[in-house]
Amino acid sequence: MTTNDHSTITNQKQSLLCPVCGIPMAFQIARGRKSGKPFLMVKCLRDGRHFRGFVGDRDYVQRLLEGLEQGHKSLVATNS
Repeated sequence: MTTNDHSTITNQKQSLLCPVCGIPMAFQIARGRKSGKPFLMVKCLRDGRHFRGFVGDRDYVQRLLEGLEQGHKSLVATNS
């Protein structure tokens, strides 16, 4: 897996907190090492070993990337 730390997105007002240390989680766009397919990674900002999750739903990730390209502020959109 390759990541780009410049694309890490945090929001102190979000309600998604690390279950280990309680600090807000970060959302990061990444690409699979072998497949090259984009996915959304959710990880603990303090220590990535606390919690790390992945969203690989192709349609959702595609909508998210299109929204980012259009400059939408809402990066983790609700179901639409």
